[in-house]
Amino acid sequence: MNPAQQEQLLKVGAYLKDLRQEKGKTVDEVANQIFIRPALVKAIEAGDWESLPEPVFVQGFILRYADYLGLNGREVAKQFEPTPVAVLPDPQLATQGSVEGVVNSEDRHGLKVLSKAEPIVRGGAAPESRAGSNPVIWFLGAAAVAAAIAIVALLTTRNTPQRADTTDPVEEVAEPAAEDTVDTAATTATAESEPVAANAAPITFDVNLEDDAWMRVTVDGEEVYEGTLTAGTRESWTAQNELLVTAGNSGGVLYSFNGSEESRLGAPGTVSNLTLTPETDPETLPNP
Repeated sequence: MNPAQQEQLLKVGAYLKDLRQEKGKTVDEVANQIFIRPALVKAIEAGDWESLPEPVFVQGFILRYADYLGLNGREVAKQFEPTPVAVLPDPQLATQGSVEGVVNSEDRHGLKVLSKAEPIVRGGAAPESRAGSNPVIWFLGAAAVAAAIAIVALLTTRNTPQRADTTDPVEEVAEPAAEDTVDTAATTATAESEPVAANAAPITFDVNLEDDAWMRVTVDGEEVYEGTLTAGTRESWTAQNELLVTAGNSGGVLYSFNGSEESRLGAPGTVSNLTLTPETDPETLPNP
């Protein structure tokens, strides 16, 4: 997180903590209701950004936390921006090389950075110049396009069979037909070989989220994901020897193992664990 996000998190976290304590709620009660670990609730309240996942997930945690406390979650979550823009306090800073931003003329008093700036040419064009509005660059681009068209036309003319009085028309047709046959065979062989590589992993685990759920996935002894997946999300993981899954609110998680039909991981609001190996029989897996 950048300094602006850190300051926003400190303010929002302290506000939610004070309200939680006023309502007599514990950290564990909040964690169970919004489907995240208690450690993440404590990190939000303390503004401990180093213990939290990506800012976009943190904003989702804040939204659900505020909703649980009876607030307007969306309005509270807006106080923490996943990708906040920087604010320049001095108009002269907008022309310095260390500033990565472009300032609209109508916002020059607020100086809100809107996008990453083009490199500034000292003593040359104005900072707001773009390739699309520079006549020299436009001319060079048009010349390059014209040259490319001319080259294509020349190659096409050279490669077009020229009919002569002594040329056998049957031979002219036969040569490109042979080339087409070779190209078609190569394309077919490539298309047939691709699915083999895609299905090489002995363990394939797919999920389809009907509701928000916190998940942790460990592949061959290495934790590859931990966070909250929102409703409508589809994800897939593969492993060679073992795949471990832990999910909160597992009733909202539909899963498929090695292409099997979708099954529900658990009951709504419960935490479920699943261990998959190449020897696992899909028929023995849970389906509440």
